[in-house]
Amino acid sequence: MGSLFRAPSPPPLPPMPSLPTPDPEEEARKERLAALERRRRGRAGTIATSERGILQPMAGGKRLLGE
Repeated sequence: MGSLFRAPSPPPLPPMPSLPTPDPEEEARKERLAALERRRRGRAGTIATSERGILQPMAGGKRLLGE
């Protein structure tokens, strides 16, 4: 059915607090530190398996898929 009166509108939302702007020097510093960490880890840091699985030869067992 129709209505003769409009529903009350909700009160307006309070203003959002302003976020602090990041300091460009601080951002550059974080990027430099992250790059240093990546270089420090080196190639060994990229291996996702244990040493035993990649770096030690297999002692017998299957060598090809399907054996």
